[in-house]
Amino acid sequence: MSNGITLAHVESLIREAVKHSGPGQPGDSGETELAIKRALEAAGEALQAAGKAKEAYQTTRLVYQSPVADFEELSMQYPSPEIGWTVQTYKDGKRYRYDGQTWVEIDVFGQNLQVVNSDMDGLMSRAEHLKLNEIPLEVQDRVMVFCKESRVYPEVLGILAPFPFNGEILHVKGYCGVSGDTATEIRIERSKDLIHWQDVMGSPLKFEAFQHQDDGEATFETKKVEAGDIFRINIIEAGSNIQHLTIQLTIRT
Repeated sequence: MSNGITLAHVESLIREAVKHSGPGQPGDSGETELAIKRALEAAGEALQAAGKAKEAYQTTRLVYQSPVADFEELSMQYPSPEIGWTVQTYKDGKRYRYDGQTWVEIDVFGQNLQVVNSDMDGLMSRAEHLKLNEIPLEVQDRVMVFCKESRVYPEVLGILAPFPFNGEILHVKGYCGVSGDTATEIRIERSKDLIHWQDVMGSPLKFEAFQHQDDGEATFETKKVEAGDIFRINIIEAGSNIQHLTIQLTIRT
């Protein structure tokens, strides 16, 4: 033990006391009493040392439990904790240990890590996090463009556009270099196997007569896009003399 008292030492003292007090053994009562006293003192010191060791163990052991969101949830999640239970709150990285009466903060996970910079890894600062959140969603927009040179006829364009990401259709725009004398109606179709095609539009992309841009009224019945979807243009009705068609489909990933 920490103060030098061992069970072997206690045992030897007790044996000495028994030897002096046993029947037929020489020795007076004074020696017996002294030996017993020494044995009791040694045993008391041993018990005291053991108690201190147990106390030290109870005050230093860490028994990790599942993390919680914050300190408020800590008390709700662990209403009857045991001494040594240690829980981290993942919102702020703090770690708490139950000392038998209350939850005591013992450290903050990652507090010694430096903020990330161009030369070394580290934590993201609050300012950097806010700046990252300020990046507009438009930077995640991807645009597919379909073109038809010269005259436009009612047909399915041979241009196929596979899309390699999951996403959602935002909108479609149409332009023509030479406007038609009559209206033009266009629909966008989707397939996974190039055999079965699905019309994804609610209202078609439409050019009114003598207009170089669509009317802005196109809608989509199916907006969800899955990685690997293939798109094509189906010209349902071509305006007289419409030429140089461009269709721009925007998908947010």
